[in-house]
Amino acid sequence: MFLFSEAAVLSDIHCHLVPYVDDGAADMEDALELIKDEYSQGVRHIVMTPHLRDNMFDTKVSEVKASFEEVKKLIQETDMKDMSVYLSREYHCDNRLKALLEGYYAGKKEIIFEGNSYIPVEELLPFGKKRCILLEFSTNKYQKDEMIEFTELALDCGYTPVIAHAERYRSVQEKPESVNSLRRLGAYIQVNADALLGDDAKEIVDTARKLVFAGDADIVASDAHDPKFRKPMLKKCYGYLKRKIGKDKTDMLMNDTAVKLLEG
Repeated sequence: MFLFSEAAVLSDIHCHLVPYVDDGAADMEDALELIKDEYSQGVRHIVMTPHLRDNMFDTKVSEVKASFEEVKKLIQETDMKDMSVYLSREYHCDNRLKALLEGYYAGKKEIIFEGNSYIPVEELLPFGKKRCILLEFSTNKYQKDEMIEFTELALDCGYTPVIAHAERYRSVQEKPESVNSLRRLGAYIQVNADALLGDDAKEIVDTARKLVFAGDADIVASDAHDPKFRKPMLKKCYGYLKRKIGKDKTDMLMNDTAVKLLEG
């Protein structure tokens, strides 16, 4: 049985609750159900991070923003008005993101990528006062060098990189402590709650736990996608971690660091 404090306040900086834009919430009903679930678990800060991935998740940023504003309006019609919500994206580290970051760094008002026009300052949506962006890498390739490259490029642009679900990457699974080279550069390491609870492949679960128990992770988030199969498990994870590593370290992973990034 998991034990947790009813007074625990949590934050979630990685979730897919904006409907119609990726493989997350299917509609406003799903989005509201997920948000109510998070709120009931004690979450008071949510960063919604729809995917941006070339040739897979290509929803225009204007559409993402419009759907997010609908979600915000729905929240204001409920008793969850004390919840703070932010919009960013989960950026897959591909050639388009590289072009956007290089364009932003160069001060370009517009870039052309594969025949399409993009405005870097509009496409890149950092969250919080620390101007964070969530970086996702391929799980099918060994990408240690790419992780360093994109971390440095994000930092050059004045962003604070957060490495999404670091436990999924081959280089991290091979050597979990390798994330500290990214942390020394200025990146934060995020781990998924469901992986810590054992709800993933064994190598992913083992790596997530190694990162957290060794003190090599900075943030735990839900990566929630839908109310049935990939729902937020933050309260349960809080209880698990509190029992394993104590309240202070658990609070740091599941709220305090996120609040620092959001509020400065």
